Amino acid sequence: MALSRPSTLMMLGAITVAALALTGCSGSSDEPATSAITDVPREQTTTPAGTGPIDLVTWNLYSGEPASLDWIYAYADSENTALANMCEGLMRQNEDMSLSPALAADVQHPDDVTTVFTLRDGVTFWDGSPLTAEDVVYSLSRHLDPAAGSYWSTPFYDRVSSIEATGPSEVTVRFSQPDSLFERMLATAAGVIGKQSFVESAGEAYGTSSGGIMCTGPFAFDSWNSGSKISMVANPNYWDEEMRPMVEKLDLTFVTDESTVANSLLSGDIDGTFMPPLAATEQLASSAEGSFVLGLGTDWMAIRPTEKAGPLEQLELRQALSLILDREAVAQAVYRGTATPAVTPIQPGAWGYSRELWQTAYDELPAPVFDVEQAAELVQNAGLDGTELTIAIPADSEAEQKIGEILSAGGEQIGVSITIESIPQTSFTELYFDEQARAPYDAFIVQEYGAGVADPVVSMSEFTPLSAYNYGNNDDPVLTQSVDDALSAMDDDARAELLITGQQSMVDNLPLIPVVNLEQRVYQNSRITGATASLARLYYPWAARIGAGE
Repeated sequence: MALSRPSTLMMLGAITVAALALTGCSGSSDEPATSAITDVPREQTTTPAGTGPIDLVTWNLYSGEPASLDWIYAYADSENTALANMCEGLMRQNEDMSLSPALAADVQHPDDVTTVFTLRDGVTFWDGSPLTAEDVVYSLSRHLDPAAGSYWSTPFYDRVSSIEATGPSEVTVRFSQPDSLFERMLATAAGVIGKQSFVESAGEAYGTSSGGIMCTGPFAFDSWNSGSKISMVANPNYWDEEMRPMVEKLDLTFVTDESTVANSLLSGDIDGTFMPPLAATEQLASSAEGSFVLGLGTDWMAIRPTEKAGPLEQLELRQALSLILDREAVAQAVYRGTATPAVTPIQPGAWGYSRELWQTAYDELPAPVFDVEQAAELVQNAGLDGTELTIAIPADSEAEQKIGEILSAGGEQIGVSITIESIPQTSFTELYFDEQARAPYDAFIVQEYGAGVADPVVSMSEFTPLSAYNYGNNDDPVLTQSVDDALSAMDDDARAELLITGQQSMVDNLPLIPVVNLEQRVYQNSRITGATASLARLYYPWAARIGAGE
C-alpha cells in the first residue's frame, strides 16, 4: 500500500478540465491529448554515479514530513524514503528490483517452512556496538506483538510461527505454512533491524524527533527539526565499502506546496526529489541545470471504495464510474505522458518473476473503455439514478483534483451526484489506517505501490480478507483463494499462474477502479548525480551513490 501522492497547484499549461471533458460514447476525446515529454530516459533503475564527494545535499520528501521513523510504523512514502538510507534488513531490494542478502551473509532453506539466516561478520550500529542475532530476533519479533501495533504485521507476518537465535550469528524463522513473500518483505521496513537496547531505552519516543533511531545503514541519524528537515550524516564505518556515501550530510525537507517545490528545484535551493510536480515536468525535463528520468515502478492510481455501506457495494455502480473515466486523457494530459491507462493495478515493474507469463496475461486483458452512454444505462437499469457519493482526495493535489472533477462531471451525465471532498495531506494519510477517518466517505482516490516490492501478490492481497488494508471489505473467493495459494507457492511460475487468475477476477469485479499506472519521476540538479531511479528507493539506500555531478 502507498501514501497518496500530492500533485501540483500550478496550471498544466493550456490543459484544462475542458480538455479532459467527457465527449461521447466509446473512445476518447475529440482531440486526444499528447504528452509533454518524449525524449527523457524511461524504465531506468539508477542514474550515473557521483564523481566525487560533496558536503551537503538537500532532497525534498514530496509527500511531507514522516509521521515516524520507527520501522514498524514506516508504511508510507515519506517514512520509507527517509528510513531507506539509515536502516536496513537481512535482505536488500536492489535498484533493478531484484533481491540479494544484506545484513544476512547467507540464506538457507532446510525445508519449505524453515529459513536460516547467517549474519554478516563485522556489522556495527552507528554507535560502534556489534549487530547480534538477538537484535535481529527482537527487531523482527516486534511485528508479532499485537500491543506494538505494527503496520506490517498483517499479512506479512501471518505465517510466521517463531523467530529464534539458533547460534551466535544465526537466526531461524519457522512458518506455519510455506511463505513465498516473506524473504522479499525482509528487504522492506518490515525487515529493518534496530538496536534492541536503544529501542527499549527510548520507549515510545523511538522513531520521533526527540527519541531518534539506531541502525546500521550508510547514513546515521543526526537530527530532526519538526516541520523543517531531517538531517543524516555519512557513516564512515558502513560494512558495504562500495556503498559508503560521498555525501557528508543529507538534509530531507518536507515541502508539499508544489509550486514552491518546482521553483526550488529550478533555482537550485532543493537539489532533487522523487516524483517532482507534474506541472513542472516539461521545464524539468528540458532544463540544462539538471536531469530528469523516468524509472521502474509499481505505482497505480485508483478509486478505492471504503467499508461504508452504500451504493458502491453494487458492481453496476463501480462499472459505471469506470466507464466515465477517459484514462488516456488522464495519462497524457494530467500525468504529462508519465503514466499509462490501467485496468489492473499490476504493472510491469511489479513482475519480479515469470515475466513472460505476466506479459501474456497482460496482453489478453481488455483495453480500458470510455463510454458515458453505457454508464448511464447501467445506472438506470440498476435503479441507481439519484445516487449520492462522497469521495475524498488529498488537498493541493492537482492530479486527484482533476480526476475528481472528471468524476463529478461524468456523474451528472449519468444521474449520480458525486461530491469531491479535499482534505489536508496529513488527514488524508489517516484514511489508510483509521476506519473512523474513512467513515464519512464512500471512496477515496489513491496512489499506491503495493508496498513497493516486485511481487503482485502485495497489491492484490489488499482486496482480500487476508489484509488489514482491505478497506472495502472485499471477499471475492476467486481472488482470495488465488492470493492465499500464491503465498504458499514456492515455484515462481505456479505462483504467477495463481495470481493471474486472481487478477482477472479483479478486472471483472472491480474491488478498486484502476485509473492509471505511473512511472517514477526523478529530478536532480547538475551539481549532483547518482540517485536511484526506480521505486526501489523506498528501501534501497538511494543516496549512497550520490556525489558531485560531472
